[in-house]
Amino acid sequence: MTQDTASPIGISQIIAIIATLIAIVLLTAPLWTEDSLVWQAAGIVLFSVTLWATGAIPIHITGLIMFLVTMVLDIAPSNVVFSGFHASATWLVFGGLVITIAVQRVGLANRAVQALVDHLPARYFAMALGIAMAGVVLAFLMPSASARAVLMAPLAMALADRLGFAEHTQARFGLVVAAALGSTLPAFGILPSTVVSMAFAGVAESIHGIRFTYFDYTALNFPILGLLSLLIQTGLITFMFGAKPQHDGVAEKTADWSGDERRLLIILLAALALWITDSLHGISPAWVALAAALLCITPRIGMLSSKVLTADVNYGPWLFIAGVIGMGSIASHTGLGAALGALLLANVPLTADGGLLTFYEIFVIGAAINLVATAPIVAPIMTTFADAIAQATNWPIRAVLLSEVPAFMVFPLPHQAPPIVITMALAGVPIRAGVRVLAVYFVIALVVILPLQYLWGRLLGAYP
Repeated sequence: MTQDTASPIGISQIIAIIATLIAIVLLTAPLWTEDSLVWQAAGIVLFSVTLWATGAIPIHITGLIMFLVTMVLDIAPSNVVFSGFHASATWLVFGGLVITIAVQRVGLANRAVQALVDHLPARYFAMALGIAMAGVVLAFLMPSASARAVLMAPLAMALADRLGFAEHTQARFGLVVAAALGSTLPAFGILPSTVVSMAFAGVAESIHGIRFTYFDYTALNFPILGLLSLLIQTGLITFMFGAKPQHDGVAEKTADWSGDERRLLIILLAALALWITDSLHGISPAWVALAAALLCITPRIGMLSSKVLTADVNYGPWLFIAGVIGMGSIASHTGLGAALGALLLANVPLTADGGLLTFYEIFVIGAAINLVATAPIVAPIMTTFADAIAQATNWPIRAVLLSEVPAFMVFPLPHQAPPIVITMALAGVPIRAGVRVLAVYFVIALVVILPLQYLWGRLLGAYP
């Protein structure tokens, strides 16, 4: 008779335990300070971010614990804590879960990736870059990053299957991460392609009266922060996850189109048309995805049984996304994000006429806020402080505003850009796989990308 031995505690678990203990101390703030709400919010954010990053427990369990503790301690009202369930991105994920199952089961994704496999070298880097660039192309067509995630997740999974990478393998994880980064990060450098960039432009105009054109914004941020960064990220993915594809370069014989494939293609093309034209009709991409999902399970029209909602859909990603959005709302409601921004503004030594040094200082402020409040909230907070930063640095207000952008394009954790975790969650990829790539890239970006971005901006006249 053998005895089960306990698994040794790894570094991720140790970090999670330490963060949990610190969070518990912060949650007891009413016992030792009057200004307790911000400290309690800091505790719940620290706990959530750390456990999501380390994967010490399932990501949706972390979200549920966050909901419970926040409500029991009355850190924020229920409409704030559960705001993620009201957010369109969460319902887009719900629709995406059903669409992903449909695309996989009827084999439509396999047709889409066949062209990619047949026209690219049978090398991991080429395949990873190909799926990432497909996301970049979609970024110019579709203004919703979350909608792009719904399309890219099944394509990345089908590509992994086509190349012989089984589930739960590192090579498969890498292709999904490549798809997630390609459809999200370069899009931050395209003015109307993400909620974050549109929020940034809108707040800058409403508070400071400064308007950014599509060309000027994209020309500044897309080449270095977008394309060059994507090449580096793909290289990292290949180094960390790469494996030799099993594809031999011979095209597979494609079967005739089935009725299910045709119906699904019509549904997806209609959804794509509505996603691309959302600025015209005003229908949220989430409701388009939800309608497409409902059509997929509608008798005589769809190709899935309605039982898929109870038997096959994994609701963990749905709860996780609701948790990420809720955490950002908690940080905003309690004033944690603004308090952190004010603290950084008061303590980060802003250098007048400092050139690259000033650029780094502005980045540090934005990156710290992004870590706590996530990218969609960085722009409103940073833009509010832009006047004070401009006075301290002697930089024009326009240059200060444009210097905020790298802070929501360069970050170390996937949850800081929800569309990245949406893609990974839909494909069943652990968050730690994204952390490995983004954390290393973050260090490289500090040394390489940010100086190049500053020099590029100076050449264009955007930065002093």
